[in-house]
Amino acid sequence: MVILGLGSNVGDRLLNLRKALSAIQQLDNLKVVQVSPIYLSDALLPESAPPDWDMPFLNLAVRCETTLDVFDLLQKLKNIEWSIGRKPEIRHWGPRVIDIDIFIFNDMIIDNEQLTIPHVKLRERPFALWPLADVAPFWVDPNQEKNAAALVEEWGSRFTGQAPFHTRQINHRIDTPQIVGTMNITPDSFSDGGKFLDVGPALKQAFALVEQGAEILDLGAESTCPQSKAIDPETEWQRLSPVLSAVLQAKAANQFFIPPKISVDTRNIEVAKRAVDLGIDCLNDVTGFQDPKMRALASEAEVDCIMMHHVSIPASSKDFVIPINGDPISFLMSWGENQIKRLEQSGIKREKIIFDPGVCFGKTAVQSLEIIKQAKKFKDLGVRVLIGHSRKTFLSLFTALPFKERDIETITMSLFLANQEIDYLRIHNVDQHLRALKIAKALATV
Repeated sequence: MVILGLGSNVGDRLLNLRKALSAIQQLDNLKVVQVSPIYLSDALLPESAPPDWDMPFLNLAVRCETTLDVFDLLQKLKNIEWSIGRKPEIRHWGPRVIDIDIFIFNDMIIDNEQLTIPHVKLRERPFALWPLADVAPFWVDPNQEKNAAALVEEWGSRFTGQAPFHTRQINHRIDTPQIVGTMNITPDSFSDGGKFLDVGPALKQAFALVEQGAEILDLGAESTCPQSKAIDPETEWQRLSPVLSAVLQAKAANQFFIPPKISVDTRNIEVAKRAVDLGIDCLNDVTGFQDPKMRALASEAEVDCIMMHHVSIPASSKDFVIPINGDPISFLMSWGENQIKRLEQSGIKREKIIFDPGVCFGKTAVQSLEIIKQAKKFKDLGVRVLIGHSRKTFLSLFTALPFKERDIETITMSLFLANQEIDYLRIHNVDQHLRALKIAKALATV
């Protein structure tokens, strides 16, 4: 059993950790077995450290199996650190884009200039020992004669931040799809219409979604549910602008403990232009960037592009482009390939494109279910994949409950999608999703 510790406190910390995990997973003769939850903690600083070193760390542990020699593994891990952007350190314990440590290597005890296993200070650092205990609770510290699960008991709850270095477990993960939290700034959305029209409640919800584990906030001011009526771009912007500005200002002021990416859900070029000018990270176009002006804007702004297949906006259950008797996956794959080419021809880089098959947009309930069942096939398009299935009408195949009460069905499908290499899940109930994913990952050791 090999346990690695990963940490980052510079730049996009979650992205840095994801890059490190991906690189570790690609090493020959090594298999990642389990990834711990993430822990947020104060930086461990030397005396007289500059104030700008005091940046919170994100830490986690990775349990592996390997036939590599310990020093061979050490060198490969250092190479990964350099590839992600870590620089040679002038002073110890400085800020780090990425830090990868070998906590445990089978039963070996090593203490030399290159390596110390187990780490001599492991017992004093909840940001290291807690994640280790999550993936290897029965590991026994040879210096303590107690297993990891027993050693961490003195710190109490993992979630209060009262342990040394204010260490606490957070909901975000790097081994599951990224969570896109939905914010509908509308009076008529089927799930949360009317709740977030005012800045105060909307900003409170934005903070709550990030605390619960959302990495992207998707703000939309026009409802696309079947009962809704289209609105003009100016009305849409008047709804969106105050909330979007407040969220972006809070992000710029570092008020989010993890800065979220900000996406705007719009099909109107006038709204998209204004949102891009404010500095958003992503455009979510439910019409699939069919408008050349929208493609030109996205290309110039170099924002991420969520490209959704649709039939009619607002969605209508009576309009079906996908043949009822045909294969919906083949149809969507063909559409996706053609539309990706159009975006690339407009100057949008492939790495900026995210494909959304448009669950319930011009699909029957059984077609939408088939999209969920075969979602992994969309990865063959060579772009990132987003699924937005939360509380939607196709779930009437399984329940007659109102839309707001369909989280059990949504979460069950999300657990399935998490094992299909899907990149993003666009959902309403972020907290319950991350809690369910945490348990699923704790039970899965493959």
